[in-house]
Amino acid sequence: MEEISDLHLLLVVREDEVDRAVDLAARLGQARPAAYSLGPMTPETARAAVEEPLEHAGVSAGAIANALVREIRTVRTAGRVQRTARVEPALLQLVCARLWEDLSGDTEIAEERLRTEANRVLKDYCARSLATIAADQSLPVATVFAWFRTVFGGPQGRAGVLAARSCEDVSEAVVEAAQDAHLIRARVRGGDRYYELQHPRLIEPVRQLGESAVPVRRPGPVARLYQARRALADGDLELARRHAEAAARTCGAGDLRVLADTKAFLGDIAYERRDAETAVRHYLEAAATFEAVPDNAAVGWLLTGIGRVLLPSEPGAAVRHLRAAASRLPHELSIQTALGQALLRAGRTRAARAVFEDVLGRDSSNREALSARRAMTGIG
Repeated sequence: MEEISDLHLLLVVREDEVDRAVDLAARLGQARPAAYSLGPMTPETARAAVEEPLEHAGVSAGAIANALVREIRTVRTAGRVQRTARVEPALLQLVCARLWEDLSGDTEIAEERLRTEANRVLKDYCARSLATIAADQSLPVATVFAWFRTVFGGPQGRAGVLAARSCEDVSEAVVEAAQDAHLIRARVRGGDRYYELQHPRLIEPVRQLGESAVPVRRPGPVARLYQARRALADGDLELARRHAEAAARTCGAGDLRVLADTKAFLGDIAYERRDAETAVRHYLEAAATFEAVPDNAAVGWLLTGIGRVLLPSEPGAAVRHLRAAASRLPHELSIQTALGQALLRAGRTRAARAVFEDVLGRDSSNREALSARRAMTGIG
């Protein structure tokens, strides 16, 4: 950002993470960033969002839009009926997407039917999301359903539950996954973190959750790989591995690049676990797949990674892979210096010196090559 003066960085963060984003900007030496809150929709904006796509398709949707927005704002608890001042976009999008086919051709719908249909859609979404979380965390579905219904299915789901209380019966990873699924959201009050339902309209369908398992709708390989990266960033290597292996299994004939990225990611996980043999196997599989893409640069960097992994234990094999990488990416000096280190470790001092001298001939200030040359003084 210092080198490119007109570079602007856009960060999209949850409300409870804004302070961390501001701290990041401060560490980067930047002024306090401008912030824009993407809050819930007004009823008028929500109606327009519902009407416009239907009218574009030639359907007069005024009555349905009004009824639907009113229903999404309606909260029923203990015999009381209230309407919120704002509409939650995630719920509106979910209900609209699932109801369009059922309501095709209708110009109006009875209030009770709309309530029933909205509850069905929201309950189904909650159940499938929680079942997916249970499967990911290797927990019984009934356990996760009971936890969510007990903690968030009553008035406390609207008022907010202390973070410590929400994690009493399940792990923090389960709570975070529920937030990722837009079932709950975090708020910070008085320095304490609370979790509450994404919108009070969910209270009614959450109370209707049963105990039985429901089919889990898994996303495609790209989304599963994203989930794997998220899990790794959170430090959950086992969940990251499971997501990545699932992503690899669901790749089709047209997903070669995704498959290659997934294999490379599995290699990264194995490397984090200090399992060099498994890491090298996955990296080789990824390289072979990138070869078929084709992506010469990706193959070169994977061969470099293999060479670096093998360097401590098998310097001879490391030399072979790094030579292959250097032949694909001859202008990458970091690969050349890695090759020099492998040659030196393999006892091939003269060849190593020649590589380092070549690097310094192209970049006289290369620190790794300068350090290696100094270390080699007096050797052979």
